[in-house]
Amino acid sequence: MDTKLKNSKGQSILFGSLFSIEIITICILAVAASIFAAMDTMSWAKDLTPNQTDEWYNPYSGNIIDVERYESLQNNIGIGGIVMVVFAIGLFVLLAVMVGRNKTDDTGKVYLNWFDRIWSELQIVGFILSAAWAVSVIKILYEIWMRGDYLGIWENTSENISYYSGLLTKEIEMTYCVTALVVSCFMALLCALSLIKKIKLRQFWEKSLLGGAFLAVYRSIKGSDKTLLKVLIVVIAAAFLAATWIGLPVVIVLALVFLPNVVRKFTEIKKGVEEVKNGNLTYKIPVEEDIKGIKGEFDRLASDINDISQASNIAVQNEIKNQRMKTDLISNVSHDLKTPLTSMISYIDLMKQEGLDSPNAPEYLDIIDNKTQRLKNLTENLFEAAKASSGAIPVNMESIDLASLLTQSLAEMDEKLSQKGLDIQLHNNCEDTHIMADGQLMWRVIENLLGNISKYAMDNSRVYINIDEIDGQSEVSTGQIILAIKNISKDPLNISADELMERFKRGDESRNTEGSGLGLAIAKDLVKLMEGVFEITIDGDLFKATVMMKKA
Repeated sequence: MDTKLKNSKGQSILFGSLFSIEIITICILAVAASIFAAMDTMSWAKDLTPNQTDEWYNPYSGNIIDVERYESLQNNIGIGGIVMVVFAIGLFVLLAVMVGRNKTDDTGKVYLNWFDRIWSELQIVGFILSAAWAVSVIKILYEIWMRGDYLGIWENTSENISYYSGLLTKEIEMTYCVTALVVSCFMALLCALSLIKKIKLRQFWEKSLLGGAFLAVYRSIKGSDKTLLKVLIVVIAAAFLAATWIGLPVVIVLALVFLPNVVRKFTEIKKGVEEVKNGNLTYKIPVEEDIKGIKGEFDRLASDINDISQASNIAVQNEIKNQRMKTDLISNVSHDLKTPLTSMISYIDLMKQEGLDSPNAPEYLDIIDNKTQRLKNLTENLFEAAKASSGAIPVNMESIDLASLLTQSLAEMDEKLSQKGLDIQLHNNCEDTHIMADGQLMWRVIENLLGNISKYAMDNSRVYINIDEIDGQSEVSTGQIILAIKNISKDPLNISADELMERFKRGDESRNTEGSGLGLAIAKDLVKLMEGVFEITIDGDLFKATVMMKKA
């Protein structure tokens, strides 16, 4: 930071020094030009007499009193002037290249000071006026040399040239010329470099009065969906029409026809905004279309406001639903945790009263152990559901055989399924059942679905398990493998499929079964982690779970 600051100060000092040298050079060139012009006039005015001079055309007459000094001065000014012109042009080019680099802001862009922000037109006028002032000073210096002052090479014999009718001395006149020349050159060079800086930054047009006005109108039109352009066209056209006796009645008639409709639309929109602000999110602002279905500016605005209010209403309803779900979740968790704990506490109290030697003690211990295992399973399921929902479970995608995994799971769950008298009907309609999935997570999904069947399916009923394939629609798509499991519920399913997949939701609202209500929710989250699709369909007492995975 210190290095950048030092470099910036060094560039500013160098630029200021070169700027001062350029002003001095231009001033010297101006003085030299006035002397050279005066000496050129002296070369032919020396042969004129005062009677031969013309006050309006040639007011000068006199004699060259030092020819040798005249010729030496003429040669020095001519040669030195050429050298200084080249030097001044080169120095100006260098300043034009350096301008804007000596000051930069934090973004690295060229910094515009207060003078650079002045309208470009004013700077151009300032440059012209400064140049004209410098030319007038050169004219005064020319007259000073022709009077024979200071140079010592000319004796004036004309009576037409005076020191402003005796009001000013030659010292005051010379002081004014030097001061005015420095100031005018300074202002002209400052305006020129500022204009060059804005041109380099491509802000010459933007920082001008006319350009700024046009850009402001253009940006307003561009950012207003052409509404401002339409309004401007209408206003300008109405102004031109109103300027004539024939067009004035037309403008009045058009105003009486269209303005009431515009005001009515504005009033409706204002009323709609007030309704939405007051909480009435179901309010709809009337929207009209023409025969071709095209909406006007106000109608499009009204339609957008209606969409915003509808989206807000949906968000509010979803928030209400989420709050209700949270309340139900807390209630269900409390119930499921409290039930085994209550039993455990009751039987522990019985054992304390009867003692460990009681003949009922083994039975009490079995019940406590059973409730402990249920509480343990509930806690593990709750932890697994939390991890699955948050995506914190690592997923190892690989090619696995769905049919083999399903057969293995059925073998492990055979005892529970047989106790319910369920007849498993397995139909594999695919030649290749390899899918892209995580083997452990997919086994957990199938286990949850089969466990759900063992708890809630009607006793002595059939369970249909189908494996089907959907071919890919393109060379990129590899197709899908669908696992569908259907069973009849032993309890009425007076609940929607979405609610059934919520955590701690069960088909039996009495909550008499040993289920935790987390199996379907866990299965859904696990399938989602494996980039699959999990759906539930309920038709009367028919329960259908569908798992769709990518084919390997």
